[in-house]
Amino acid sequence: MIKLVYENSYGNKVEFTYKFPYFLEQYEGIHEKASELYGVSSAFSVGELYVGRSVNKRNIMIYGYFKDKFVERRQFLYNSFPDDDQGILYFYEDDFSAKIKCRVEKLTVSESGPIRYFTISLIAHYPYFEDISESNVNLASWEGGIEFPIEIPEEGLEFETRNNVMVAEINNPTKVESGLTITFDFTGAVSKPSIKNIVTQELLTIDYDFIIGDKVVITTGINDKNIILTRHGSEININNYLLFGTKFLQLRPGQNNFKILAEKGIENVTTKIRYSLFYEAI
Repeated sequence: MIKLVYENSYGNKVEFTYKFPYFLEQYEGIHEKASELYGVSSAFSVGELYVGRSVNKRNIMIYGYFKDKFVERRQFLYNSFPDDDQGILYFYEDDFSAKIKCRVEKLTVSESGPIRYFTISLIAHYPYFEDISESNVNLASWEGGIEFPIEIPEEGLEFETRNNVMVAEINNPTKVESGLTITFDFTGAVSKPSIKNIVTQELLTIDYDFIIGDKVVITTGINDKNIILTRHGSEININNYLLFGTKFLQLRPGQNNFKILAEKGIENVTTKIRYSLFYEAI
């Protein structure tokens, strides 16, 4: 069964499905994708030479109705969809789910009748859907060795064990690149930590010397490319320490194998990679 849930910037949620109070009659703009293709006139005056494409914004329309408590239901819709508010639309169908950021363009509700019809227009300027929950991979991390209830064996108890996996294998089955959130935690001195995509040979290196207790969070998404160091409780932007010739890595379509490297102290860094898949349409 299909369900749409909209959450506005104030945290208010409204659900549309095939039951009341807000019955979902139909929707548009979710299962489609559209681009504009560009070209220049051919030198031989025959047709055009393809240059590229621009992915259009997404207009999502929601149509439905309600059958009782007309004033209350109508006012709740008005409060849930304030003009120009940016919220998140969640889509659920069977075991699949995704979300998309969008702004309210228009809401209309019929004035009279035994049932009241409504139409909602939402604009997603970034037209791709993404996973509702992030996935994550841990590299060279410490994992707890205690579970409760606890029983201490004669040979002793291991409180933590180290996961020595140094390569994260992540498959992106879509055709859309997506950003990563990479977290380095330092348990000792580390110089010039790096993360490398073995498949593409692309590299991200921070030209910096880290000490015990440091934490670095790297984000590589569109309009969110940052390297933030937390040291002694203070946050510092160290974007300018991205080594020249290296780059903010993306999750490329297909197979991605990310390896952790360092000039010195590789044994003193633990890494977590978080990511969400993006979809041209769902």
